[in-house]
Amino acid sequence: MKKSILFLFALVALMSACTKSGTSSSDSTSPIITVDSSQFNGRLYVYTYDDFTSAKLSNTDVFLYTNYDDIKRGIYLFYRKSNVSAEADFGYLLQGNYYIVAKNSFKTDTSLVQVTSKRTINKNVFLR
Repeated sequence: MKKSILFLFALVALMSACTKSGTSSSDSTSPIITVDSSQFNGRLYVYTYDDFTSAKLSNTDVFLYTNYDDIKRGIYLFYRKSNVSAEADFGYLLQGNYYIVAKNSFKTDTSLVQVTSKRTINKNVFLR
């Protein structure tokens, strides 16, 4: 009886310790960091456009990869879907280079972006 109460207490403590805070995941399963004070992180927004008409493309799948080999393997770091303003917010990321793959049912684009510390990066991608 004593062990089961201790186990139940540990389970409740573990579940409460694993709750998300300071994140937003309205359009995917992986949380993004929306509040950050680190000197090594920058914020990334990706905007999706049609290459031919330059019209904004909402509801576009946008994937973030750490290297090109991961694109071939299909191992992405984060996934977002662009909203009605054609914006995919990846929140704060550690500074570095990332690959972006944006695709909808007909068009795709692969691009490289550099996230720098203490900066907001707005990256436009044009799907062909």
